[in-house]
Amino acid sequence: MNTWYLQRLRSMNWRELVYRAEQWVQSQSLKKEMGTRHPALTCISIPSILPSLRYRPVIDPAFDVLGVPIDPAAIDNWSYDVLTKKTFPSLYAKEINIRTDEHGSAKHVWEMNRMLFLPRLALQYRQTGDVQYITVIMRLISSWTVQNPYLTGINWYSNIEVNIRLINWFLTWEILQLEALQEREPFVHEFVQDIWIPSIYQHCKFSHSHPSLHSSANNHLIAEYAGLFIASAKWYFPGSSEAWHLQARLGLEQEIQRQHSANGVNKEEAAEYIQFITDFLLLSMVVGDRILKPFSAQYKNTFSNILHYIRELLTINGQFPKYGDEDDGRVFALNTALHDNNFQSLLESGAIYFTDPMLATGATEPDQKNRLLFGEAAVHTLVALEPAGNRRGSKFYPEEGHFIFRKQDEDGREIYCHFDAAPLGYLSIAAHGHADALSFVLYVDGQPVFVDPGTYCYHTNAEWRRYFVSTRAHNTICINGLDQAHFVGPTLWLNHYRTTVQDYQLSDDYDFVVARHNGYKKAHVLHTRKLEFDKPANRILITDHITNTTGRNGTLEMPFHLHPGTRYSIEGCQATLTTGGRNIVVKLDDQLQWTVVEAQSDPFLGWYSESFYRKTPAPVFMGTLHMNQSLVLKTELLIS
Repeated sequence: MNTWYLQRLRSMNWRELVYRAEQWVQSQSLKKEMGTRHPALTCISIPSILPSLRYRPVIDPAFDVLGVPIDPAAIDNWSYDVLTKKTFPSLYAKEINIRTDEHGSAKHVWEMNRMLFLPRLALQYRQTGDVQYITVIMRLISSWTVQNPYLTGINWYSNIEVNIRLINWFLTWEILQLEALQEREPFVHEFVQDIWIPSIYQHCKFSHSHPSLHSSANNHLIAEYAGLFIASAKWYFPGSSEAWHLQARLGLEQEIQRQHSANGVNKEEAAEYIQFITDFLLLSMVVGDRILKPFSAQYKNTFSNILHYIRELLTINGQFPKYGDEDDGRVFALNTALHDNNFQSLLESGAIYFTDPMLATGATEPDQKNRLLFGEAAVHTLVALEPAGNRRGSKFYPEEGHFIFRKQDEDGREIYCHFDAAPLGYLSIAAHGHADALSFVLYVDGQPVFVDPGTYCYHTNAEWRRYFVSTRAHNTICINGLDQAHFVGPTLWLNHYRTTVQDYQLSDDYDFVVARHNGYKKAHVLHTRKLEFDKPANRILITDHITNTTGRNGTLEMPFHLHPGTRYSIEGCQATLTTGGRNIVVKLDDQLQWTVVEAQSDPFLGWYSESFYRKTPAPVFMGTLHMNQSLVLKTELLIS
C-alpha cells in the first residue's frame, strides 16, 4: 500500500473505515459483472420533460477538451488522452491507477467522455433537420458502449463521470424529442432499445451502487444524486427506478443544505466549483417541477441564496476570485459560446425562475441554456423584469469567512478586493481547498491585479500541484516555507488550520476585518491580518501581526502575486502598477527585503494558471525576513 493510501486512512473515522472495507468487498464481487449487458429491458420514457422548443436554435457545434479542439464525429478511442497522446488500458475499472501519468491524465479522458458535445449535435439536428447528426449521435453512443463494457476501463472508475454522462444523454434525448423520432424512424427505435436503454440502465445501476459518502461526500455526491434523479425521472425501469428516484431526491434535499451555509456559500472553498455544483441543483429543480414533484421550499430558498452569493461574488464585469480549485468543469455546454460565463448564465436562470430583479443581468434575451430549461416563458420573464440594485457595495460573510470589499462609481469604475478568512475546505480531506488563509485578491474595473495563481493540474505533475495549492502561491504570509496545513496528496489535506474572525465593520466610507489563523502552531507562530478599506481615499491598508510565541529563529515570506497582464515598476519598497489606465501605488513594508520573481522552478514561484493545464509566467513581489521575535508589517495600496 503506497504512502497516499496510508495518509488517506488517517483522514477517516471508524465508520468510514468500515464503509470503505465494504466498498472494497463489493468491488471485488462486482468484478464478475465486467462486460455484462442487459438486453430486452422494460423501460418507459416520460416524453418532453423540458419545454418543447418553438424556435430554430442557433449553436456553434465547436468543441474542445481543455483547450484542444476535437471533432466529435472523429472520436474513435474513448480511453485516449488527447493532450498526452496516451491511452488507458481496458482493465477492471477499480484496478486502474489514476494517480500517475503512466497512461495520461484521467481528467482529460473524462472530459471527452462526459459527452457535453452530444446535446450540441442534437441542437444542430433541430436547427437543420439533417439526419446525419442523428447518425453521428447513434454512432458515438454505440462505439462508447462497445469500447466501455460495464465496469471495464477508466470511464467506469468515477461515479461523477457516469452521472454527468447520464445528464447529457438526458438533454440529448429531450432535444431530439426522441419518443416522436422513434415512431418516425425504425432504425432509431432499434438503436434506442438495443443499445442506449441497456447502457442507461447500467449507468443508473452504477450510480445507485457507488455513492461518494463520508469524507468524499462533496460535489461528487451532489452530481451523483442529480444524475440519478434526472435519469430516474425520465426513464422508468420497473422494480428499480422507484428506489433510485427516492434515494436521489432525498440526497439532493440533504446535500444542498449540508454543503452550503445558510447564506448560500459553498463549503468546498473552491470558487469556480460553485457554477459547476449549482448547475446540478438547477437542472434537478427544473426537472422536479416539470414532473410535478417539486423540491421543498427549503431547497429552493437555499438555491436562491446560492445565486445571491454568486451575485455578490462577481466583479463588475462578471469575473470571480479564484480561491480554491478550478478545472474548467461544466455539467453541460448548451450555449453558443462554448466557454461562456456560466456564473452570469446562472444569475439569468435565477432571475427567470424566481422572477427576482436582484438577479437580473440586464439581458432581455435569454441565453440558449435558459431557453432550453424554461422555454418561451424565459423570454417573457426577462422582458418584463427590470434589474434592481445593480450597483453593489461591500458584502461580508463573517460566519463563512468571505469578505468582499467593493466600491462602485456611477461611471462604471470599481475597486474590488476579496479577503479569505474561510476554513481550508470541506470535510476531513478538504479535497479542493488551497492553503490560502488570510489571502486577498484585487480587481480594478474588473481587471485582475493581485491574483490567486489558480490550479493548473490535479493528479499528474505532483510538484506543480503542490505549488499551486501551497501557501507560498497565495497573497498571505508564509512561515519557514511551510504550508498552513499538511498537504498529503492531490486532493487530500490533513491538520487543517482554524480561522477566527475577531472583528469587522461595514459602513459607507470605511470597512475593515480582523482575522487570525493557527496554521503555524507547530512553528509557534500566530498570524493575524487586518484589512482596511478607506473608500473616499481609494486606499487599502493591510496590517499583519506576526506573533512569535517562543522567540525561535525563523523565515518569513510575504508574496504578492501579480496578474501577467499587470504592468509594474518597483524601486526599493514602493511599486507602481498599471492596469486598464488606472494606477496602483503599492507601499511595501521596509522591514523586508524585496525582490521580483518570475517563472522560477527551483523552488516553483512566479506562475499563473488561467485555466486547467495552462500556465504562464507571472511576476511576484517577494518580501523576506529572518525573524526571532514578534513584529508588525504594513502594506498600503492607493488606487488612482
